[in-house]
Formats: sequence, C-alpha cells, structure tokens
Amino acid sequence: APAADDFQTQAIEEWARKKGVEVENVRETGENVQKKMQAAIESRQFPDISQASGGRFTLFYPAKVFLDVSDLYQEFAKQWGGFYKPGEKFFTKEGKQWGLPYSIDANLILYWRDILEEGGVKEFPKTWAEFYDVAKRLQKPPDLYGVGFQIAKVGDAENTFSIMMWDFGASLVGPDSKTVTVKSPEMAEFLEFVKKTWDMGVYPPGVTGWDNASNNTALQDRKVIFIHNPASPLVWFRNNKPELLPKIGVAGVPAGPKAQLNYAYVRDGFVLFNTGNDKRLELSKDLMRYLYSPEVYRKWVSLTFPAPAVMGMEDMDIWKNPQRRGFLEAAKTGVLDGYPGEPTPAYAELSTRYPVMTMITRVIVDKWPIPQAIDEVEKIARDIYSKHYK
Repeated sequence: APAADDFQTQAIEEWARKKGVEVENVRETGENVQKKMQAAIESRQFPDISQASGGRFTLFYPAKVFLDVSDLYQEFAKQWGGFYKPGEKFFTKEGKQWGLPYSIDANLILYWRDILEEGGVKEFPKTWAEFYDVAKRLQKPPDLYGVGFQIAKVGDAENTFSIMMWDFGASLVGPDSKTVTVKSPEMAEFLEFVKKTWDMGVYPPGVTGWDNASNNTALQDRKVIFIHNPASPLVWFRNNKPELLPKIGVAGVPAGPKAQLNYAYVRDGFVLFNTGNDKRLELSKDLMRYLYSPEVYRKWVSLTFPAPAVMGMEDMDIWKNPQRRGFLEAAKTGVLDGYPGEPTPAYAELSTRYPVMTMITRVIVDKWPIPQAIDEVEKIARDIYSKHYK
C-alpha cells in the first residue's frame, strides 16, 4: 500500500532526525528483497535491518545471521497484548524469536458483489463445487469470465491452489513436517477437480501466461467475477476508483470435501542482522521501538489493508468495515505454509519450485496423466527433503 509505505518512510526519517543519525532506507519489491538478502548473506555484507516476510525468514534462517530479538519480541508482546499465532510461529525457532512480525496478510476471495446480487446469489458459495457453478452461471464471455485464478507457476496461484488442495485433504508433507505425502488418492481427486474446472470454461483466455498482477488487473477491469488474493486490489480501488470499492466483496475460501481453510502469512516483518556492531544494534532496536509505538503502528495499520501482527488493535473502527475485518479474522485463524505441519526451510525451498502449480500445469497445459504429474512432484519433494532430513 503506497500510502502506508510512504508513512513508514517518513516515520523512519523522523526517527533519524531525532536521533541525529543518517539512515539509508531502500524499498524494493519482494522478489528483489529476497535477492538482496541472498547476496548480503553470501558476501557477509549485512544491512542493519531488513524487511522479512515469513517465507523469506524461513528460507534464510538456517544461515544463522539474524539477531536473537526475543527481548524486543517479549517487550512488544507485553505492550500490545501479544502477537497472533502466524507471526509467533514463523519467527520462533528453538524457543527464541529471530524476527519481529508487523503485519499478517491473507489470501481471500475478492469478488464483484453486485454481479452476485443481480444474479440472485444471496449467499456466498459454501463449497468449491458451488463456487464454480456460480461462476459458470454468471459469467458472460468474452467480456466477463467467472474465475480469475492463474494457471501458471506464480506465487498467487500456488497459494490459491494450495488452499484448495488442503481442502481436499491432500498435502505435500505430513503433520510431522518431514514426511513427503504428495502421492495420495486425495491429491489425485484434487487434480481431477481442477481439470474439471478448466473444462468448464470459467477461466479467461491467457491465464496460463498470467503473472501475479494479472488477476488484480482482471478484477479491476471487471473482466472476472472472482479472484483469490491478498488486499492489494482493495488498495488499488481505494486509491484509483473509490466509488467502486463498496461493490467488492471479501470472503473466506469455500469448503472442500475434507476442510475449509484460509491461508495466513507474515507479509511485513523485520529482522536485525547480527553485525557485531553494538552501537548500530542498539540504534536498530530503538528504531524498532519507534515503529511499534502506538502513534506510528496504529497510523500505519489504518493506511494499509492487512491485519497487524499484534492483538492490541481490535478496538480500531476500521474493523467495522467487513472488507477489513475479513483480513483480521484470517490473521487470527489462518493456516501457515507447511500445513498440516509447520513452516520449515525444507518447505520454503520446495515452495520455490511451485509444486502445486507444477502438477496443475502438467495436467492442463502439457496434457500429462495425473499420476505422472504427481510422480514428478513427489520426486522433487523427496529430493529436497532428503537434503534437510537425513
């Protein structure tokens, strides 16, 4: 959210003026943050502080370059009445906290509410089967298609179809976070269902080449009824077409045969690098205290859409807005990467291979038989997990 980013930059600059220090504050896309963290770790040329999503933290934690910030974590937990579980689980390793969660985001269904109302749909679909039936009935191709999910190896699609996979009772790994479970009857059933939805003709032409922004654009241009996404399209409507924002509905994902889950993750968090420079480390901690202060943190949350990582803001009026409240509820109840296990470096590495979308694109784009697609990803997963768990 640009307004929230700009406010945070101003807050950092204000803190620097008060302290009489110079701060180099660089904002990058998530992909570039990951590349720069990788380069910093390999060269041992560390920044003092870096933004770290839950996934990036999990990926780089094994390098052992982050500072133990358990003291700050406990201080902020006491100040704000605790952290929501997704933030706590991502940044806690070996009983200590190695990062500070700042916001919890979720992928929820965003949709044109007025299209459903005009089509006589009084309740949001309860199951994935009902969801696709509604999409098929209400779409008006070629101008309006039902479902704006990418069928491509991109992050949004991996998140979307991972949730659907879990709802069908399938998973990549088991509850012990170590056992590869790709090959199962539930996985075959899930992929059969996805292939069936493709054959329904509810996806717009070109979704096999879409990137992470394409679904947002399709919703914004009213080319699709439904997408599954974090809050970024809502921010876009608020900044560009505020008159249309009330027409956008927000809902949790429908249920599958085995479950109904929502996905939550740390969008914004901070890690302090263990540079060995005590003076700079103390300044870094002081900046964290400023960013977690009520006057800064509450204002930042009001300008963005994800939920805060702390529990102490549920009194804010913004949660009376059902669009905002959906993200707060997901922060409190959503499942994490690695489900039904925990986030692990092995799972983070596997995720970089887009395993769910690899299976789906093999079946839909490459016309592979479902068992062959499953076998390929089973082998990829076993190769990765064998490196982490001997």
